[in-house]
Amino acid sequence: MNRLSKYLIVIALLFSAFSVSAQSDEKAIRKGNRSYKSGNYEQAIENYRKALEIRPNNANAQFNLGDALYAMESYDEAYEAFQKVVEMSPDAKLKSNAVFNMGNCLLAQDKYYDAFNIYKVSLKLNPENENALYNLEYCRAHLVKSEIWVVQPEHGRIEVKEKEAFNGQRITMRAMPDEDYALSEYVVVRADNMEEKVEVSGSSFIMPKYGVMVTVNFKQAHKIEIEKNIKHGTVQADKQKAIEGQQVVLKGFGEDGYMVDRFTVYKTGSRNDTVPVNDTVFQMPNFDVTVTATFRTALKVRIDSVANGTISVTDSLVKPGQNVGIIVRPDKGFQLGDLRVVNNDGTESAPVSDDNLFQMIDSDVTVKANFVEATDYYKVTADTTIKGGHVLIDQAEATRRETVALRNAPEPGYQFKEYIIHQVGDTAVKVQALGNFFTMPGYDVEVSAVFEKSEGKDQQQEQQQQDQQQEQQEQQDQQDQQQQQDQQQNQDQQQQQQQSQEMSKEDAQRMLDALENQEKKTMEKVNEQKVRQQPKKKSDKDW
Repeated sequence: MNRLSKYLIVIALLFSAFSVSAQSDEKAIRKGNRSYKSGNYEQAIENYRKALEIRPNNANAQFNLGDALYAMESYDEAYEAFQKVVEMSPDAKLKSNAVFNMGNCLLAQDKYYDAFNIYKVSLKLNPENENALYNLEYCRAHLVKSEIWVVQPEHGRIEVKEKEAFNGQRITMRAMPDEDYALSEYVVVRADNMEEKVEVSGSSFIMPKYGVMVTVNFKQAHKIEIEKNIKHGTVQADKQKAIEGQQVVLKGFGEDGYMVDRFTVYKTGSRNDTVPVNDTVFQMPNFDVTVTATFRTALKVRIDSVANGTISVTDSLVKPGQNVGIIVRPDKGFQLGDLRVVNNDGTESAPVSDDNLFQMIDSDVTVKANFVEATDYYKVTADTTIKGGHVLIDQAEATRRETVALRNAPEPGYQFKEYIIHQVGDTAVKVQALGNFFTMPGYDVEVSAVFEKSEGKDQQQEQQQQDQQQEQQEQQDQQDQQQQQDQQQNQDQQQQQQQSQEMSKEDAQRMLDALENQEKKTMEKVNEQKVRQQPKKKSDKDW
């Protein structure tokens, strides 16, 4: 049985009805609709995206893109597509349908709590939506509220606002270590079986269908000091304290014309007792450390003037032997012709690879290039079957040796690890990603990515973000209290506001009554028909 038949799910394509049918974006939508009807969802997605390239605010194309992505079971991408419909469309009915399908994307992943709340939003936009009422009750039937017990640890405290929560609800924890201690890990276990752990992502977890016990482990933190009087620059560490094994990232800021040559980390008070540094990162040992660095004169990478495109580099101040990437962005209708790197008097050059990389020589250099009329374009597609997140590409096609930019979007509980780029039809032919971009080869490519569980994520950074949010909330509370005091001082304004509030309560009550009546009618139908073999269609419009 198709999993969609387990609950009422509503998917509807919107169809173009504009009078100027010759518009190219409308043609792309119609092509996409035909592909969708025949079950070729990948082709449908491609056509809907073409329509959006032509007219980015085409809400119909955006909605249909969400439908096609849903059909491909790319639920997170579909959710984002429907969310964009809500942002771009003034049509209340279309907004309601888009929000409803956002709920469907969550429900398809058994995220009952999140879907329940989305369906409530859809019903506020359209109280007559029977399908939203049905799915809302379906979610309600799968929600279980369980207790949360907090166990206070040694060397600090932990706070959790909720004492009980529904399954699927995200619960945020706040750790408050004592002085000279730092967060090591949050621990969440099943209350009646402490051997069964609940997955923690950063400083939060998703509530299961049973009661849980929450605590936190703290470890002694060691100080990270910066050596004084470093010549030709300054050094920063991303932490002032860290526990053993925690990753510390260093940054160097050279004076004019200088750059970091290398970092050195040693045990405070014992300069010969050094800690290994991998480029700009080291693992905190079980003692206090001091950080220093040596700076050297930087070599410069200059860009010669070019027409019909732009050239830039990943680093403009470098040292000998350092790899430098060249970013190539031709204007529309052009492609890279020649690309060279030479020293200032032209007597020495640095070879440039087909990936637009070169190794710095012991001299300042200039990058020279020219662009010629484009002859061939190659397709760039994104893998829609990635687990744990998805990738976004800044263009659907590119010329050979053109730079293509990438972005990654991990799902909650995941973090990005790496891109995987290969020739379409031959996964053995790979293309190397350079950070968040790659150089286009002379063939079509597919871009995929690996996302991994974020259990090893730096939780201290999560804690800092949570503390900032707490401070913002406290400031907001203070502002709210001041506003209430001001309202009490103005009696006339208070009475007007009270009348307005009473009216809004009446409107809200009428809406809730209408929802309850409609909900009762819907549930009567649900009870009459316990099992639905096929999902209901939202729209019966013709293709």
